Amino acid sequence: MLKLLWKLIDRIMGDRRLLVIFLLINVAGSLFGLYYYWEQLMLTPWYLWLAVPDCPLYTFFMIFALLLILLKKPSDTLNTITAVGLSMYGAWTTIVLLYFGEIYFNPANALMSAGLWISHFCMGLEGFLLLPYLARVKPISWAITAIWFAVLDSVDYFYHFAYNGVAMRTHPLALLEYLAASHHATALVQKIDSLMYLTFSLSIIFFVLMIILAGAYAGGSQKTVIKEKIRN
Repeated sequence: MLKLLWKLIDRIMGDRRLLVIFLLINVAGSLFGLYYYWEQLMLTPWYLWLAVPDCPLYTFFMIFALLLILLKKPSDTLNTITAVGLSMYGAWTTIVLLYFGEIYFNPANALMSAGLWISHFCMGLEGFLLLPYLARVKPISWAITAIWFAVLDSVDYFYHFAYNGVAMRTHPLALLEYLAASHHATALVQKIDSLMYLTFSLSIIFFVLMIILAGAYAGGSQKTVIKEKIRN
């Protein structure tokens, strides 16, 4: 089963035309994500902007990860952060959309939410395309990635700032949380607050999963063939 997965990944990552297509898809996704988070960004102090658009942040990183691969100058640390971020937040979004189905899949929002669910499911899978470039990275890249997610996850859920006298955070549902708090919807606020456990859990799960799969790829029959082909 894993051999088939490695072959599929190698085929995709070995085709420069496909890499360009994926790059353009991530450009479009990043622009839409910026539009989607624009209102929240405008409510957030500029020095916290990096922590706001979680999903589009990693599609944005993927643009540069693919560009560097095409230029035969891949960045190990950028690839590890991007792979974990794409897969983690792709999974996070598909779970959260269903968890808050009464909001996202009501008649007014169902079509948009269905599109978001499908696109983020694909986003989660996209992270695994970088496995050939994670197979030989040095421990320092994994250490930087662990610190990156620990810091951003902590900022999302433990750092508060005030907007119009109401506490606000930077996590993806912060705007919904702000509106719920403004209308004293305590149950919804508590439900949103519980996402902290999901976020930290998924960050750990996908960080470990990427390390395991990168090791499996490196030890498999492919022996990072695709990585050598692209670099040479």
